[in-house]
Amino acid sequence: MKTSAVLLCAAVFLVAGCRVGGDDSDAVTRTAAGSACSDGEIRWAGVSEERRLIAVSRPVEVDEKDGKVRFTPVQVRELEPRVEMSGEGPSVERLFVSLAKRLGWSADAMARPGKSSSAAERDDVGDYDGAGTFVSARSVRAVDAGFVADCSGKSVYGSVSTWYPGSGASLQCGVDPSGEGGDEPWIAEAYELACGA
Repeated sequence: MKTSAVLLCAAVFLVAGCRVGGDDSDAVTRTAAGSACSDGEIRWAGVSEERRLIAVSRPVEVDEKDGKVRFTPVQVRELEPRVEMSGEGPSVERLFVSLAKRLGWSADAMARPGKSSSAAERDDVGDYDGAGTFVSARSVRAVDAGFVADCSGKSVYGSVSTWYPGSGASLQCGVDPSGEGGDEPWIAEAYELACGA
């Protein structure tokens, strides 16, 4: 991998070490689902989606002959999926399948309550052929959405917050990431935190 100011790991940009996973816990913040909500309509509103920085490594001095370098992320923020409802409503699984369909995402990859964004924090390994000071950053795609569900003629209101696997970036301190194709807010935040303004 050639040295560059910004290297993204996503569906189009691949960098060694980009992966997402983790263990679920049993924590769920919601009201129990009822059979009255098993097939009623679910309407979504106020759906927002953005990439958010979750972790960034400390700066690492890389020599031209270092080759592969390991970066360990330090948590910046933690996102905890949650579902809140005004009363007995649809099951969490039904809500997440419906929201995934609304977003055009895979329901299986969407984080459920109990799966913290810390599950997406992993060491990254970069293979460099140039010298400089580098940092590694990681993001997730965060979603917040409101909904109303028809439960046998009764409207149940609520909201869902969750995250979806995002991307990673390798940044070179001293090289403005916005000039290298890294103009997303989470990348700018990672650069400022690790490298300074």
